[in-house]
Amino acid sequence: MADARITVDDILGLQFPGDAQLHPTRPLVAFVVSSGVAEVRESQGAARVWIVPSDGSGAARPLSADHLRATHPRWSPTGAHLAYLGHDRTLEPGKIGSAEQDTAQLFVLDEGWGEARKLTHCAGGVIGFAWSPDGATLTLMIVDAPPANAAQRLASGADQIEYERCHRFTRLWTLDPSSGDMEPLSTADAHVFEFAWSPDGRRLAALIADEPYNWAWYGARLALLNPASGGFTTLHQSRKQFTAPAWSPDSSQLAVIQGTWSDQGMSGGDVLVVDTSGAPDRILTTGHSRSYLNARWDMSSDSRLCCAAIEDGEAEIGWLTLDGTFHCVWRAPAAILHQGDVTSLDASTQQIAFTLATPRQPPEIHTLDLSAPAPTPESLTNLNPALSDRDLPETTVLHWRSFDGQLIQGLLVRPAGSGKTALPTVVQVHGGPTSLWQPGFMALRSTGWISLLAAAGYAVLLPNPRGSMGFGTAFAEANIGDMGGADWADVMAGIEHCIAEGFSDPTRLALAGWSYGGYLTAWGITQTQRFKAAVAGASITNWISFHGVSTIPGFDATFYPGDPFNWDGPYAQFSPMLHVRNVTTPTLFLHGERDPICPLGQAHEMWRALKERGVETQLVVYPREGHGIREREHARDVLERAVTWIVERV
Repeated sequence: MADARITVDDILGLQFPGDAQLHPTRPLVAFVVSSGVAEVRESQGAARVWIVPSDGSGAARPLSADHLRATHPRWSPTGAHLAYLGHDRTLEPGKIGSAEQDTAQLFVLDEGWGEARKLTHCAGGVIGFAWSPDGATLTLMIVDAPPANAAQRLASGADQIEYERCHRFTRLWTLDPSSGDMEPLSTADAHVFEFAWSPDGRRLAALIADEPYNWAWYGARLALLNPASGGFTTLHQSRKQFTAPAWSPDSSQLAVIQGTWSDQGMSGGDVLVVDTSGAPDRILTTGHSRSYLNARWDMSSDSRLCCAAIEDGEAEIGWLTLDGTFHCVWRAPAAILHQGDVTSLDASTQQIAFTLATPRQPPEIHTLDLSAPAPTPESLTNLNPALSDRDLPETTVLHWRSFDGQLIQGLLVRPAGSGKTALPTVVQVHGGPTSLWQPGFMALRSTGWISLLAAAGYAVLLPNPRGSMGFGTAFAEANIGDMGGADWADVMAGIEHCIAEGFSDPTRLALAGWSYGGYLTAWGITQTQRFKAAVAGASITNWISFHGVSTIPGFDATFYPGDPFNWDGPYAQFSPMLHVRNVTTPTLFLHGERDPICPLGQAHEMWRALKERGVETQLVVYPREGHGIREREHARDVLERAVTWIVERV
């Protein structure tokens, strides 16, 4: 009988749908299908815009060309046009030549879906866009072009970098799709991260910062564009971050998601309503035990918003009224994927489209009829049929009490049919820290270790310690000033719970994680010698040097308030390097060569220390890779090497 266990090739071959967009007048959904991995020396993997009938009348099919990396599909208000961003994947990244060679440009498909028209040739590239409410123009987010002599200087060898000196802002432009004419809309030196037009087409709100760098996002503010001056007027600013601005139907109020977050995109928090007339801002969800992912107004009413959320780790969709009451319409142990827009809402039919995954089903495009008596998500796609023949692991939700009585939730993934046998157990810590483990499909590229370990006979504990989203804002912010403190204690309490319940063998434990999970892995092996092996991916090992070399020093400054150069403060005290003499655990470090978030030097520091102290260790560096591993053979090596390192030692 054929082996039905999931394989590395299964994981690398997955197709990922996302960014579902409902047609405004017809039963159609446009979405993106991406491969998740890139071929050798490609900066990005394949991605195409697809379309599928939402009434079950036909199969899904691709619309965009195969040689393009196409993303961000958006219908015009009438549905007669579909615009998207396209990047030519056949060009070698970084090659000197056309000014637009390595950038995304805007394409438009006219109804009938024939050949797409390329509407922009921007040297800086287009990174986002939206149709105007009347559909007459498009508003583009365009990066400032490099200096006119940049290619010539590069060719001559004059490629020195003046760090953070040449400000290239992302600004707003208008584009006439008929003529291709473009005009600048925002001219002030303000960097635009997100924007939204009011329904009446008279005002534009944007999330902006004074400098065009990743760290500036942590201090960004919500502002209104002044069309006459090209400048902005601030509406709201706080120590917290926010995202996803959405206008009320009467164009008088804006809803945004607000919280203290570690990364762009990891943004579940409270719903804040900002009144543009100057009335006090209101947080609608104070004290709620869930994290809201987005909020879209019911365009037939100014009194409620449709929200996707996570509560106790489970996916929820429902209505939030302005008095702060949440009416849950649907909830399930599943994961709503954060790719592009979280959900697309058709206000006239109360139908939404989104990407959903469960422990038994990989991500697929779904719709949900909010007006139905008992709404149930309907799957529109089946992009990974081969996985239906695979034995998938079992996922169980656990709860345990930490050292101070705080209730902590997590997932336990085990081989199918293993019962309550005490298995060797790998504790895998999620990144962020403002993220979470959800009961989704455990064989994605980012979660592939989990299924491969389960296939090898291991249990995998996925804890959601304090600092995780999905349990309310207070819980998500509970590790501020204490990363490596109570959150690490929560992880250890989860291990003890699994041992006490008979799930885990206390003599066969391993620890692993990526990004912040890589930090807690590096930190954890300095705090205990219980683990027989550890795998630290994209790790942080020295907060002081991290602050100096990372592109997101705003993150650590937010989560470790105080002087980042005080060697007696939390930056030093919570650095694994300060306690590296305690380590005896065999440790594998995996790192992208060009990681701008957690630079390679972080792994070098601790690997060198362990090697010189005689601790078994290995450092593997992946050329061209950033914070995530994209190239297929690199991704294969990460999965195989990490699992082998653990299996051979635990």
